[in-house]
Amino acid sequence: MKSVVPMKLNDSMYKSVKLKSSLWEKQRQETIELYLNISNDDLLHIFRKKAGIPTSAKGLAGWYGSGASTFGQKLAAFTKLYCVTGDERLKEKAISLADGWAECVDKNPDELLKNGTYIYDKLIGGLIDMYQYLGYTKAEKYISMLTDWAIANFKRDIKRDGLQDAELSGADMIEWYTLPENLYKAYQLFGDEKYREFAKEWDYDYLWNKLNNRDFNIGPRHAYSQVNSLSSAAKAYEVTGDERYLSAMEIAYEEITTNHIYATGGYGPAECLFGDHPGYLGDALKSPWDQTLKGNPSYINFAGGRVARSDAWGSCEISCCAWAVFKACNYLLKFTGKAHYGDWVEKMLVNGTGGQLPITPDGKVMYYANYFLDGGIKTTEDRRLQAKGENFAWQCCTGTFPQDVAEYANLIYYYNDSGIFISQYMPSVFEHNHNGIKIALECTTKFPDEGKMTFTIKTEKPVSLALHFRVPSWATGENSIAINGIPEETDIIPNNWAVVHGTWNDGDTIELEFPYSLYFRPVDKYNPDIVALNYGPLVLVSTEMTVLVGDVNHPEEWIHPVPGEELTFETAPGHTGRYDFVTRKFVPYYKVGPMEWYYMYNRIFDSYDKIRI
Repeated sequence: MKSVVPMKLNDSMYKSVKLKSSLWEKQRQETIELYLNISNDDLLHIFRKKAGIPTSAKGLAGWYGSGASTFGQKLAAFTKLYCVTGDERLKEKAISLADGWAECVDKNPDELLKNGTYIYDKLIGGLIDMYQYLGYTKAEKYISMLTDWAIANFKRDIKRDGLQDAELSGADMIEWYTLPENLYKAYQLFGDEKYREFAKEWDYDYLWNKLNNRDFNIGPRHAYSQVNSLSSAAKAYEVTGDERYLSAMEIAYEEITTNHIYATGGYGPAECLFGDHPGYLGDALKSPWDQTLKGNPSYINFAGGRVARSDAWGSCEISCCAWAVFKACNYLLKFTGKAHYGDWVEKMLVNGTGGQLPITPDGKVMYYANYFLDGGIKTTEDRRLQAKGENFAWQCCTGTFPQDVAEYANLIYYYNDSGIFISQYMPSVFEHNHNGIKIALECTTKFPDEGKMTFTIKTEKPVSLALHFRVPSWATGENSIAINGIPEETDIIPNNWAVVHGTWNDGDTIELEFPYSLYFRPVDKYNPDIVALNYGPLVLVSTEMTVLVGDVNHPEEWIHPVPGEELTFETAPGHTGRYDFVTRKFVPYYKVGPMEWYYMYNRIFDSYDKIRI
């Protein structure tokens, strides 16, 4: 796509990267097989009913059955999953579904083009991906038709402060601030000014101006879509070159990752970002009776109402929140070339989507990840009874999760004229053409279980280029790089690129090691006694409820590896409260299975007599 701003880095554009056996490759393949088995007739059922086309299908239950809100996302997922795997079944399914939907539009355009902002945005997004990556040229016609209806019918006299209240929902205008991303993409692809003009109408000035003014008194807003709006700012920057869009993105990244994320990278307790008071991240983990809660044990939600706390609304809407992070950080990496924008992605890859349960065949998804002080369990049951009691299946997260796993391969390798940039560490192979020389870079690693990686170069002839390796934020120990077994002298500084230059021959190896260590991360500066234990990139969880007693700055002195139990740690006796014979074990959060209790955040005190709960 054409951009008026030069890119510092290019991504792989869903090609040239092969995932090898790993946690992430397994997730992707499981998701592919599940989604290929969803009946096309069920996915098209609601459209055929509207078009008056006979169908014997029952359709899908849950959110999808009431409006097919994620149909466009599924088109996008099938498209990108095809691009990163070459599995022809995915391409065939995407085209078959799009053709079936188009038949319905042609039969009854008055009914099928009528969509609110939410569904419209996802429909044109999926069709744009099909046009761009599959060469599905008929998408242009339907993107134009959908947009003409939207231009003529979307309400303009709505409040533009981002609150998702009853008035906005009633007008079917939720998440309007995410519209520019796909509209600018359509402009870049087709050159029609109507897309550019319509995109500009939906600039999210309320948020972006506050960010640029460093006014963080924003108020509770819907978490996922606020971060997703940064991708609208990204495309506005690409098309206009106006630096205020990029500035808003960079300041948002700094503010959110500093003050609004959990150790996992997750954000948005009860789907609220920019909570109603300082310390809301920590307070959201407490029970309503907790005496340390600040003020009323309730909170203001993203609709602007004051509501009671409930653990049915979890700590992070993980599939959707990860999707917004993956996109925004990818844009930032390409715009700026700065390594640290890969850090939030890593957190979400390992402890976010990497810790999710598989979606079930009947469309149940691990909607929330839970980090409560009173414990959490991984489950695909959504316990919120609402929306007229519709069965909670095939929700929004079933539209974003398949896009998440498709995106995995697109987040690892970047390149420019100087060489290759490795942002994430997954077992994988990157095929690249550098100055006319075909090369392949293969990563062999057990990451995230250990911080050792070996990269092997395959090349038809000697090739000169620089390799840039992102140094993780937690890599503060004796980091090392060796070329063909010989230590390399280069700067290895957290949140920067470690660069090695060379003329590479076939079979050359580069070995990296980022040693892991234990450390605590407080939930926020207002609740410093509420902490999560980390080991390198891994967030660890206690297998039983506990209060911790020990030096928060030196957990290695009283928490030790358990012999014979991989990545399992145990407190020394006397560090879990009253009883000097009680201990607690910690394991990686991402390895916790379904319906197993875990305790990610725990209170810590430096001595037993200071415990105040």
